[in-house]
Amino acid sequence: MSFETIDTNVKALWRFDYDSNIKPLRDLYEVAKKEQWNAALDIPWHIETDPSQIGDMSAPNAEPYDFVKALPKEKQIEFAKRRSAHLLSNFLHGEQGAMMICGQLVEVVPDMDGKLYASTQVIDEARHVEVFHRYISRLDRIYPIMPGLKALLNAVLTADLWQMKCIGMQVIAESIAMGSFKTMLAITHDEVFKKILQLTSQDEARHVSYGLIYMKDAIPKMNEPDRDRLEDFAFTAMTLLATTPQMEGGRSTDPFEQIYLELGIDPQKATSEIISRMMDPEAVRAQPNPFRDYAYPQLERVGVITDRTRAKYREVGLAA
Repeated sequence: MSFETIDTNVKALWRFDYDSNIKPLRDLYEVAKKEQWNAALDIPWHIETDPSQIGDMSAPNAEPYDFVKALPKEKQIEFAKRRSAHLLSNFLHGEQGAMMICGQLVEVVPDMDGKLYASTQVIDEARHVEVFHRYISRLDRIYPIMPGLKALLNAVLTADLWQMKCIGMQVIAESIAMGSFKTMLAITHDEVFKKILQLTSQDEARHVSYGLIYMKDAIPKMNEPDRDRLEDFAFTAMTLLATTPQMEGGRSTDPFEQIYLELGIDPQKATSEIISRMMDPEAVRAQPNPFRDYAYPQLERVGVITDRTRAKYREVGLAA
């Protein structure tokens, strides 16, 4: 059994006025009730997927890395499965974090409409934990959480303003997930995974809508010091996830290093080739970027990116 504890400071807020005061949130609550699905029954788990298709999430028209092409076909398939298991493991960990954070939102948001909707998201996230856990078992094993993701989730869990929790989870993390799932859906050939992505994307779209609706209503009501703190928190959250190097024993490390070693790939050669491609501006621009393409525009929509902080996003390459 492996677990970890962190100290959070959540003050539960009762609401004894049960009438709706934010109609779009109450409407979203009604949609959420209608769109519930069952991870055990609504996914075609019976489909026997071609082994070469399971876990293959290569970008369309992307040239395979030389270190991958040098592998026998069986190991190329295994590498794709393990790489995808690593990626999806972090979505799995993120869904657990979202489940806990939404549980906090039920306690801390001040409006009954917000509490009711957040309660539906708790079961959404539980379902996502279930479905990703089950799918990863078709690929490989569950890999550890990436440090940047862990830092973001812990920052949101321990945030002292409910608006920080809503921005960090609903607007940033959910927008990134929605963009990532859209990209995966366009490139996977696995019918089981396609169905998972279609249903989870449907949920994620609602989750983002919750953040946009609620924050557009709440941010203008905040006092200036708290609003400045919220703007800074949003920038920190984005950079934690997008730019935090992976560290192990005080040194930066490639998260796929263990996979390389297990499959007989030279880690240095693989990392060198990947870095070389990442240094190509054309290649970087051609790749989907959920931070730039999804999270940043949503932060602008709710007014969290201002003249005071916009330049910071440009400096680290996160501006649209």
